[in-house]
Amino acid sequence: MDRLIGRRLGTLVLGGIGLLVSQHGLATLAVGQDQLAREVLFQEDFENGRSRWDTTDDGAWDILQNQGNSTFGLNKRISNYQPKVRSPHNIAMIKGLTAGDLQITFRVRSTHDTGNHRDCCVFFGYQDPEHFYYVHLGAKPDPASGQIMIVNGEPRRPLTKNESPIAWDDRWHAVKVIRKVSDGTIEIYFDDMDRPIMKANDTTFGAGRVGIGSFDDQNEFDDIRVESLKEVPNPKTKNQEKKPPQRPTPTVADYPYGKESPRQRFDFWQAESDTPTPVVLLIHGGGWRNGDKTGYGNNPIKKYLQEGISVAAINYRFIEQAMEQGVDPPVKGPLMDAARALQTIRSKAKQWNIDSTRIGATGSSAGACTSLWLALHDEMADPASTDQVARESTRLACAAVVGAQTSLDPKELREWISNSIYGGHAFGFAAKGRTREQEFDLLLENRDKVLPWIQQYSPIALVSADDPPIFLEYPNQKTPPTFGGKESDPTHSAMYGLQLQKAYRSARLQCDLVFPGNRDSEFSNSHEFLIHHLKKSK
Repeated sequence: MDRLIGRRLGTLVLGGIGLLVSQHGLATLAVGQDQLAREVLFQEDFENGRSRWDTTDDGAWDILQNQGNSTFGLNKRISNYQPKVRSPHNIAMIKGLTAGDLQITFRVRSTHDTGNHRDCCVFFGYQDPEHFYYVHLGAKPDPASGQIMIVNGEPRRPLTKNESPIAWDDRWHAVKVIRKVSDGTIEIYFDDMDRPIMKANDTTFGAGRVGIGSFDDQNEFDDIRVESLKEVPNPKTKNQEKKPPQRPTPTVADYPYGKESPRQRFDFWQAESDTPTPVVLLIHGGGWRNGDKTGYGNNPIKKYLQEGISVAAINYRFIEQAMEQGVDPPVKGPLMDAARALQTIRSKAKQWNIDSTRIGATGSSAGACTSLWLALHDEMADPASTDQVARESTRLACAAVVGAQTSLDPKELREWISNSIYGGHAFGFAAKGRTREQEFDLLLENRDKVLPWIQQYSPIALVSADDPPIFLEYPNQKTPPTFGGKESDPTHSAMYGLQLQKAYRSARLQCDLVFPGNRDSEFSNSHEFLIHHLKKSK
């Protein structure tokens, strides 16, 4: 095994970038106004074991199970591998990959509390066992710990003079390494992906192998991704700023429904009809952190208008805006904005020729969760209010959504989907530089404190016998969902839908569920479902 680690592989290298033909793909990113693709050289979640890795000590590494999720971790501190020169002992190298200009990202958790001795290592530019770079993320920095290191035929020596400790604990942490062969740049990030904790410049080694490990500590790794830094035009997009899709001119544009934010606006399209029309409320996705109503184009707007159904597309406050305004919990901002927009539309029923008893909602991802929250929430109208809009109903006749999160309870989600990471920001655990995983971990840690909020804003917790028919679609489901399993897209897994459908059927309510391999509906998509249910009572 040591010989495998030391062998220089004849991997194809173009412009200093190693190509892993069997695993590479394209990752899209925005640079200025351009949409570019970054080549993904390697991805690993360890669900298929460890066969793609060479290790210095096979017996020191195991595939571990963490709440149903497979990870790759060390089972002992002292390795059987003893390098010829002073350098790390426990090393796992990616097979068949040589890379130069690259970005490495992964999640790591320290599994053995050794106090100031905790560490993690990342290897790059690896030529052979006596020639390579590595970063030592040590809890207590000194010239031999917590530095960017070089091993060049002699005991490792630091390239940095870092004095900042690494904040190890028992949680998962995010690491990013950037290496540019051309100018020798090395940047190391820990949790805060915008601000490096260490920098160095060294051009001793060019392209080399990539790996993970530890000097003499224990950790577990997951979700490893290696990307080239070579950026090329994305074949799926033009090299220009993405413009909103074409759409009909609204009957009423940017109509204000609140005063707390400029985003409290909606566009309305009135269908041609001699009698009051149903309405479809379009609520955009984006994690309650981005997106815009202008993302809805001719399809679906024209499709509804041609059926005699009016359309409204809303904007709402984002989580960060709600946090700045002191809204508790922050998710209350976008959800209550949607309710207020619905009430405002109802208040215009006579003026805009609307049948206020036939209003449905649709959206994807966060917009889907918002739509379901509206559909399942008890009436929020205040009949005694002096505000006419506040007296209007917040109930929906139906909802049809795509990729909906049906619960925001972290305990429940980890039971359903072992690698769930979505929802921490909804309850105020967002912060600059904090990853989605860290937000989720904080929500899980503080679950008991915010449980009343979780129950108030999770759609599944609101199911009652008077709820309207709903349609759930999960088009991105790649494999049949299994309870407690790991999902390729845990934020939009069909397991969300299966669990809500179970709750709906227990209440003897209609819940259609569609995803690849599952067609529990007479309708193939949300458009068909909404058109049918909004027109059938006409």
